[in-house]
Amino acid sequence: MAAPPGPVLHGRSRERQEIDRALGSVRGGESAVLVIRGDAGIGKTALLRYCADRASDCQVAQIAGVESEFELPFAALHQLCTPLLKDCPPLPEPQERALQVALGLAEGSTPAGSWSVSPS
Repeated sequence: MAAPPGPVLHGRSRERQEIDRALGSVRGGESAVLVIRGDAGIGKTALLRYCADRASDCQVAQIAGVESEFELPFAALHQLCTPLLKDCPPLPEPQERALQVALGLAEGSTPAGSWSVSPS
Protein backbone atom coordinates (compact mmCIF):
# COMPACT_ATOMS: atom_id res chain seq x y z
CA MET A 1 0.00 0.00 0.00
CA ALA A 2 1.49 3.33 -1.03
CA ALA A 3 1.88 6.02 1.58
CA PRO A 4 -0.22 9.15 1.13
CA PRO A 5 1.57 12.11 -0.37
CA GLY A 6 3.34 14.26 2.21
CA PRO A 7 3.79 18.02 2.25
CA VAL A 8 4.93 19.67 -0.95
CA LEU A 9 8.67 20.23 -0.74
CA HIS A 10 9.83 22.30 -3.69
CA GLY A 11 13.41 21.58 -4.76
CA ARG A 12 13.76 18.65 -2.35
CA SER A 13 13.42 15.70 -4.74
CA ARG A 14 16.88 14.33 -3.89
CA GLU A 15 16.19 14.47 -0.15
CA ARG A 16 12.74 12.89 -0.61
CA GLN A 17 14.27 10.10 -2.70
CA GLU A 18 16.80 9.38 0.06
CA ILE A 19 14.06 9.30 2.68
CA ASP A 20 11.92 7.01 0.52
CA ARG A 21 14.93 4.75 -0.17
CA ALA A 22 15.70 4.49 3.56
CA LEU A 23 12.08 3.70 4.38
CA GLY A 24 12.05 1.06 1.66
CA SER A 25 15.11 -0.55 3.23
CA VAL A 26 13.44 -0.56 6.65
CA ARG A 27 10.28 -2.09 5.23
CA GLY A 28 12.51 -4.75 3.68
CA GLY A 29 13.94 -5.65 7.10
CA GLU A 30 17.18 -3.69 6.86
CA SER A 31 18.48 -0.88 9.05
CA ALA A 32 18.75 2.67 7.76
CA VAL A 33 20.00 5.95 9.15
CA LEU A 34 19.71 9.44 7.73
CA VAL A 35 21.17 12.59 9.24
CA ILE A 36 19.32 15.79 8.45
CA ARG A 37 21.27 18.85 9.46
CA GLY A 38 21.65 22.44 8.43
CA ASP A 39 21.07 26.02 9.38
CA ALA A 40 17.82 27.19 10.92
CA GLY A 41 15.00 27.72 8.45
CA ILE A 42 16.20 25.50 5.59
CA GLY A 43 13.43 22.92 5.92
CA LYS A 44 14.74 20.21 8.24
CA THR A 45 11.43 20.00 10.10
CA ALA A 46 9.48 19.76 6.81
CA LEU A 47 11.71 16.85 5.74
CA LEU A 48 11.16 15.13 9.08
CA ARG A 49 7.39 15.60 8.73
CA TYR A 50 7.60 14.13 5.22
CA CYS A 51 9.45 11.13 6.62
CA ALA A 52 6.98 10.61 9.47
CA ASP A 53 4.03 10.88 7.06
CA ARG A 54 5.59 8.33 4.70
CA ALA A 55 6.38 6.00 7.63
CA SER A 56 2.79 5.74 8.85
CA ASP A 57 3.11 1.93 8.76
CA CYS A 58 6.22 2.04 10.98
CA GLN A 59 6.80 2.87 14.62
CA VAL A 60 8.08 6.45 14.65
CA ALA A 61 9.91 7.89 17.66
CA GLN A 62 10.51 11.63 17.69
CA ILE A 63 12.58 13.71 20.07
CA ALA A 64 13.56 17.35 20.17
CA GLY A 65 16.89 18.68 21.31
CA VAL A 66 17.85 22.15 22.35
CA GLU A 67 21.21 23.81 22.03
CA SER A 68 21.69 23.91 25.81
CA GLU A 69 21.83 20.08 25.78
CA PHE A 70 24.70 20.04 23.30
CA GLU A 71 27.34 19.52 25.99
CA LEU A 72 25.39 16.74 27.74
CA PRO A 73 26.72 13.38 26.59
CA PHE A 74 24.00 11.07 25.28
CA ALA A 75 21.14 13.53 25.92
CA ALA A 76 19.40 12.62 22.65
CA LEU A 77 20.08 8.91 23.12
CA HIS A 78 18.55 9.16 26.59
CA GLN A 79 15.43 10.89 25.28
CA LEU A 80 15.06 8.39 22.46
CA CYS A 81 15.85 5.10 24.17
CA THR A 82 14.59 5.41 27.74
CA PRO A 83 10.87 5.16 26.87
CA LEU A 84 11.56 2.19 24.59
CA LEU A 85 13.54 0.09 27.08
CA LYS A 86 10.53 -1.67 28.59
CA ASP A 87 9.57 -3.12 25.18
CA CYS A 88 13.11 -3.80 23.96
CA PRO A 89 14.23 -7.40 23.58
CA PRO A 90 17.48 -8.27 25.36
CA LEU A 91 20.58 -6.92 23.67
CA PRO A 92 23.91 -8.72 23.44
CA GLU A 93 25.88 -8.09 26.65
CA PRO A 94 28.39 -5.56 25.26
CA GLN A 95 25.66 -3.41 23.69
CA GLU A 96 23.41 -3.70 26.74
CA ARG A 97 26.27 -2.63 29.01
CA ALA A 98 27.19 0.30 26.75
CA LEU A 99 23.58 1.48 26.64
CA GLN A 100 23.22 1.19 30.41
CA VAL A 101 26.39 3.26 30.93
CA ALA A 102 25.28 5.85 28.36
CA LEU A 103 21.88 6.22 30.03
CA GLY A 104 23.34 6.41 33.52
CA LEU A 105 21.80 3.10 34.57
CA ALA A 106 25.20 1.53 35.31
CA GLU A 107 28.63 2.80 36.25
CA GLY A 108 31.39 2.68 33.72
CA SER A 109 33.35 4.73 31.26
CA THR A 110 32.69 5.43 27.62
CA PRO A 111 35.35 4.86 25.00
CA ALA A 112 37.71 7.85 24.94
CA GLY A 113 37.09 10.24 22.08
CA SER A 114 34.48 8.15 20.30
CA TRP A 115 31.53 10.26 21.42
CA SER A 116 32.75 13.76 20.67
CA VAL A 117 30.70 15.85 18.27
CA SER A 118 31.59 19.19 16.81
CA PRO A 119 28.92 21.69 15.79
CA SER A 120 28.53 22.20 12.06
